[in-house]
Amino acid sequence: MATHAAAVDIINRAHHRREPNELLDLLADDAEYVRYDMNNLGSPTTMSGKDEIAVMIEDVFTRDMTHEVREVVVGEGRISYMVLCEYPDGKRVVGSYVCDLDDAGQITRIVEHVSWDE
Repeated sequence: MATHAAAVDIINRAHHRREPNELLDLLADDAEYVRYDMNNLGSPTTMSGKDEIAVMIEDVFTRDMTHEVREVVVGEGRISYMVLCEYPDGKRVVGSYVCDLDDAGQITRIVEHVSWDE
């Protein structure tokens, strides 16, 4: 059972190191991921289940870019944060996340909004 503070530590460490395993361990097996991006605001991408979400997270973490977790807010049953990423060529990506947690501290739902330099 992860506390909210432990979950924040795991999220920060996983992004900083670009090692997704601990982050994936926080996901409930039936977690849902809703992703809005600047090109498809009205039609979010939705992923269901830890296995489907893992493919996307692993892909992002393999990219050659830095990750910095900022603006963390912890509430009852919820964690929100931003991730600022930068590629070696200077292009940036910013993601804002709201994560719902169950009583065991597992993430049951993530809503992300992501935008990037073009």
